[in-house]
Amino acid sequence: MTQDEKLKIAQTALISGDSAKAEELYQDVLRGDSGNLYALDGLGVLRCQNGQPAEGVEFFLEALHQLQAFNHSNTIQSSAVLQFHLGLAYRAMGHSREAINAFCESRNINPNNPDLILNLGQLYFELDQSENAIACFKNLTVLQPENASAWLTLGYLYTLHNRHPEAISVLTEAVRLDPASPETNFFLAESLRKEERFEESIPYYQRMFPVGMEWPQAIYGCGQSLLALGDFENGWDAMEFRLAGTFGTWERHLLPNWNGINNKNNIDKNGIDNNNIDNNNEQKTVLAYSEEGIAAEIMFASCLPDLINSVGHCVIECESSLHSLFRRSFPRATVVPLTTETVNPNTNCWKLSLDEQIAFGSLPRYFRRRKEDFPIRKAYLVPDRERITKWSNRLSEIGGVAKIGVLWQGSWTAETERQTALPMFELRNLMLRHQADAAWVCLQHGSKQKEIEQYRRNVSLQIHLYPEAFQYDLDEMAALVTALDLVVTPPGYTANLAGALGVKTWLILPAKADWRWNLSREHCLWYPTFRVYRQAIGQSWSELFATVGTDLEKFLTTHRPPEESIPITLAFPKQNNQTVRFRHTG
Repeated sequence: MTQDEKLKIAQTALISGDSAKAEELYQDVLRGDSGNLYALDGLGVLRCQNGQPAEGVEFFLEALHQLQAFNHSNTIQSSAVLQFHLGLAYRAMGHSREAINAFCESRNINPNNPDLILNLGQLYFELDQSENAIACFKNLTVLQPENASAWLTLGYLYTLHNRHPEAISVLTEAVRLDPASPETNFFLAESLRKEERFEESIPYYQRMFPVGMEWPQAIYGCGQSLLALGDFENGWDAMEFRLAGTFGTWERHLLPNWNGINNKNNIDKNGIDNNNIDNNNEQKTVLAYSEEGIAAEIMFASCLPDLINSVGHCVIECESSLHSLFRRSFPRATVVPLTTETVNPNTNCWKLSLDEQIAFGSLPRYFRRRKEDFPIRKAYLVPDRERITKWSNRLSEIGGVAKIGVLWQGSWTAETERQTALPMFELRNLMLRHQADAAWVCLQHGSKQKEIEQYRRNVSLQIHLYPEAFQYDLDEMAALVTALDLVVTPPGYTANLAGALGVKTWLILPAKADWRWNLSREHCLWYPTFRVYRQAIGQSWSELFATVGTDLEKFLTTHRPPEESIPITLAFPKQNNQTVRFRHTG
């Protein structure tokens, strides 16, 4: 048998998985020709397949040495193959830099090898070199235009870096090639939603409903789009799927869930249980528990009076910083601080008897199923009267001008944290133009507060700082905010606090804001005292702030100093024989 025949048989054995036969033949070839490139390459591949990439590297390097030392035929093509295999071996060993160098050497020789480009792109992605990864997968879609996986990966890379217009274009092609792919439909729907193309996103979400329990985040995302379009009934039902995923919230306590309904067999199209009111609610003690942080707790707390009126007794678990404020605001409930301990039906760290539980974010599903269900009351949190008086007196020392609270950095979730900062340049100019007729009070807390110091020094910006207001307990902050005439803010917990206190607030929303602010486009359903300035997609900050500036001039022209006495209403008394009705989709 000739050497060439042995190599052909060995190659066939290698491909078919007969490692022992391939090994024997390659070794036999090397005994007659110790520098045979094909045998060295084959043995290197075998070692890598057997989980010995370091030994594989030795064979590939020896083959490359033979190429350099001797004038082999087909040297260029052989070098490209060997460098590719060497890169794969280095990657298996975790030697990323060496792998990239080998892949690039191979690509310089053979730039159109799809397998090489795929591996290089994956390696760049693993190393968080996004631009290089995107370039590789763009090239792959050119080389293999019918490769749905390449289009999907490219679209996924765009979504990771919030390049949603490009993602939409790419993923639309991926869906055309593979319309049944859950991943492709999900990422396309998500990009459409984040570009506020809500109606277009819903059909792609709906394609995933048959596998909804495997992809709960798809139904959760669909819920956000439905809510933005004003479909509160179906939207809130779909939002319950956030509890089934690892990406969002979880059920912290070992208690049955309160549904406000009997557990019968009325299941809607999304798999959500919808039935009549549970007649035993009047005897139940229900725990409403925190799930998403201070901002969400304050927003969804607007539903707590409804829950309190619907059950025998309500226990409210909240962040410790809200404990005093919530105790004063919801006197008919038992308010307890957030704990890391789990609770079971028989015992808990508060020594309370609990029957059922509901997450704060699930409350709107029962109490905000229509636009008309959002309350028109001005406030539902009650600040401390003595502290309000103290802050009113402090602020009066500034003079008779309007007292305007301002901050520039807020946050909601990891998804939108980068979008909640207002441009300091525009905000600074707004404050500078109105230093004579407005007193600006800094509501920014933490390290971000230091940013204002440089403007105070460099451009003589007059802004009042009260560090003592920023205590862990938000009671002090609530009193200061209540004593102000206006708050100008991006989304975040301070915005929610001002709204819940009934303070006049101008909310400046960046484009593609968090879903909670998309429930109404022109105003804010959560807070009647809000005026919303929403940045349109593609609109510059300077354009939006020009509108804010014009409205501020009108506000300051008509402003009158606040009255000394600030009325506070402790509303929501429970009505006798009150019946709470829910509307559900069947």
